[in-house]
Amino acid sequence: MIEYTVKVTDKGVKYWLNKDNQLHCEHGAAVEKANGSKWWFLSGEELTEEEFNRRMNKPCSAKIVEQFIKVEIEGVKYKLVEV
Repeated sequence: MIEYTVKVTDKGVKYWLNKDNQLHCEHGAAVEKANGSKWWFLSGEELTEEEFNRRMNKPCSAKIVEQFIKVEIEGVKYKLVEV
């Protein structure tokens, strides 16, 4: 589990920081302004939203593999789950 420090300025700007005090957030933007502007960072490296989404996208995330849902091998039924 990743622990974050979240700082909020008096103007409502939110910053997510990792343990090394770098801008870092794996669940969304690491900087959010009150007006809705956002910036994405991983370990202090600024990314576009698209770059962030590509890096954080898990290959099987939000995908249903229906042909494997009802697999039965030698009488044992198996279900695909995220680990």
